[in-house]
Amino acid sequence: MNTDIPIVYPLAETPPQAAASAALLAPPGLLTCTRALEGMQKEAVVIDEATQQAWRVLCDEGPWLNGTDLAPFPLGYFVGGLASCVLADVTAAAADRGVPSDDLALRVDIHFTMEGSILRGTMAAGVDSIEVKPAGASGEAVASLLSESLRNGSPVASTLAAHLPSRFLVHVNGEIVDWPGSPAGALSEAGDPAALFEGLSPADNADTSEPLVHKAAEATESEGAVGLKGEQKRSVHIAADVRVRPDGLHEISALCVQPTGSRFVLLASGNRDDMRAPTGAAYLSAGIAFCFMTQLGRYAQIRKLPLSGYRIVQRTAFCADAPSPVETAVFLDSEDTHESNLKMVQMGEQTCYVHTTLREPQEIEVGERTGAAGA
Repeated sequence: MNTDIPIVYPLAETPPQAAASAALLAPPGLLTCTRALEGMQKEAVVIDEATQQAWRVLCDEGPWLNGTDLAPFPLGYFVGGLASCVLADVTAAAADRGVPSDDLALRVDIHFTMEGSILRGTMAAGVDSIEVKPAGASGEAVASLLSESLRNGSPVASTLAAHLPSRFLVHVNGEIVDWPGSPAGALSEAGDPAALFEGLSPADNADTSEPLVHKAAEATESEGAVGLKGEQKRSVHIAADVRVRPDGLHEISALCVQPTGSRFVLLASGNRDDMRAPTGAAYLSAGIAFCFMTQLGRYAQIRKLPLSGYRIVQRTAFCADAPSPVETAVFLDSEDTHESNLKMVQMGEQTCYVHTTLREPQEIEVGERTGAAGA
């Protein structure tokens, strides 16, 4: 990963391959095209179907997966994006009530699990709890707005509360392989995004006065590559603090609490019309794609499979009235059998923390007010 290139930046133009990959569905969603780089690094192009704004996003892993820790980890994007989405809902509720939004802040804590054996095919991810707490000086006012927002019309809360098994299409060496589950119909015409990543460049008018994403603090200790063990029984705790800055952008501080990881700061916009930064939904969608990609790579590495390349095209749409499942077209370069490759995709979904979170209904718990959110 070239450390001179920003971790996140707006593209000069929307790649036509990506724009043509999405079916014309309502509501407008997000298209995330992702490829694997060296080690545990991944690269994505996230496109808002409503505005056609495209963002290039880089991802890495911490020491728990022998990553180089140069960019946020997948769950950092997911939990940070979730926090920003909820804050946007609270901000909208505050505007409706005439409550000032200059000190709105929240904290999100999600506890995941990973247990079982990769070799026996029993390893699976789980989610124990999702908790959101008001923060900052306006915590008491935020608590009321938060509960109201989560009950009434929060797109991300409605998505989490629904039963939404993911849908897939699988391509191996350019050939479609029959997927045993529900197909990703919205991506039936999606092409391999490999060429999409060639020649990406930042928009000429991109604001470079401060990075959209940066590492704020290094991990203080390391438990080693615990995520690469073939047998697992462990917990993962991810936290994100988010606040509204004076300029209206959301400042997110995302941290892997267990195992210990570095802290990253992400800037997000509160709505898709503000194109100074990706929306929380864009970061959340990138996190879904990155987490699934990590699980594919981890499975292939542990099983020593002949996987030479892998990419995905993913569509997400967050709507309170009609929550949509995540749809993913998977593109594999592999010398293995179709049966083995299908098993890899199944295990990737089964061990993906985020796909697990979305598969079964999840309730967002509202916790007691915490201290001021910091970033």
